[in-house]
This record gives sequence, C-alpha cells and structure tokens, in this order.
Amino acid sequence: MVLRFYFTILTLLFLSTAAYGKELLISAAMGTKEFVKTVGKEFQEKTGKRVVFNFSSSGRLINQIVQGAPSDIYISASKFWVDYGVKRKALDGKTVKPFAETSLVLIAPKNGKVKELTEADRIAVGNRLAPVGKYAVQTLKSLGVYKKVKEKLVYSPNVRQITVWVMTGNADLGLIYYSDYLKFKDKVKLIKVFPDNLHAPIRFYVACVKGGNESECRAFEKFLSTVPQSEYKKFGFKKVENGS
Repeated sequence: MVLRFYFTILTLLFLSTAAYGKELLISAAMGTKEFVKTVGKEFQEKTGKRVVFNFSSSGRLINQIVQGAPSDIYISASKFWVDYGVKRKALDGKTVKPFAETSLVLIAPKNGKVKELTEADRIAVGNRLAPVGKYAVQTLKSLGVYKKVKEKLVYSPNVRQITVWVMTGNADLGLIYYSDYLKFKDKVKLIKVFPDNLHAPIRFYVACVKGGNESECRAFEKFLSTVPQSEYKKFGFKKVENGS
C-alpha cells in the first residue's frame, strides 16, 4: 500500500510537470526587451509555460543559435539576420513574421548643447552586428553627412549601450530606436525623429528555431498577434497587422 501510495504521488507530480512542459526560451533583440518581457510574462500566465529570456544584439543571438545554443524563438530587429538564420538552417522559414516596427531617432545628453551631427565630437551608433547600426549608417548617407562624421562614430554592440554612452556624456549624440528613447526619456534628450524614407523599414521579426519547441513557438507568435495596438504603442512600436 505504501509503495502504491508513493507511486501515485510520483505519477501525479510527473503529470503536473508534463502539463507545463519544458521552458520556452526566447532569444530577442535588446531593443525589444521591455515589450517582449511584458508579453512573455502575459503568455506565461495564460499558458502556464515558463518563459526564459536571452537578450542581446540580433546578430550575436542568431550566431549563438547557429552554433547550437538552445532556443525556441528568435526575435530580430533585422530581416537580414532572419534570412541568415534561415539560410544556415537554424530557423524555420515558414514561421518568419514581422510583428512590430519603430522609428530611428537622434538623442543627446539631458544637458547637452550639441544638436547637429556635424557639430558632435562623438556619435554613438550600433556596430555591424547590430541592426540599429545599419539603419544609422543608411540615414547618415541619405542625409549626405556620412563622410563628414565617419571618424566621429563610436560603435556599440547594442542599442542599450548607445543610450548609456549618451546618458553619461560619453557621446555627444546617439542614433537609437524611438522605442528605446521612451525607456530613457527622463535621462536623455530627443533631438529629432528621422523620416522613415532615410533608411530601410525598421521592422522586428519573430521566427521559430529549428529543433526547438515549434508548437509553443507558434502559440507565442499567435499570442503576439492578439496584443492590442495600444500595448505596442506604449512601448514605442507600431503593430504590423497580419504579419504583412
């Protein structure tokens, strides 16, 4: 009877654990951190699936995944890195969807005096692995000032570091996403919002990692589509309707 009792308890514990399943690991671009954490927690509360996050630059994350790092969902700030992941057979191309977009802005320290790119001594931008760097270079070239400021550029691995450099006065200006500016609007100054026609569309993509938990990934993708536009706007994004 005692053995049967313990066997019953162990069976119930196993079934309870199985109901939750393994963790859902989301590898997401640093620029989406607050939004993705909020949505991820809502998804966790609704489904009982424990959600774990890994935030870094889009390029660094996909390289980790390509090299075999465990992940179920990849969220990128660039179609380039998504395509790279699909080409390397790390991502399932059928699951790739754009879900949000934002703008590129110019920021300065709260008490900074520099307002023009050509007047700055140090301009913080993303490096070649960070999509925000690509959009920054495109914008500078479209404005016709890239050659003039090229030697003044300091490169960061992600948006968050750019903001910190500007916030602390280690850079006179910085080019970041509007969604990131909102997180630090009390600590940095907004100089301008660049027109969207100066750079490629700043879109964020979600995709399922091959070998990961595809069913839960697709469930999360579907959940993203149910998040209201007002929630996206709160974090500085615009929802891409129907993944179009």
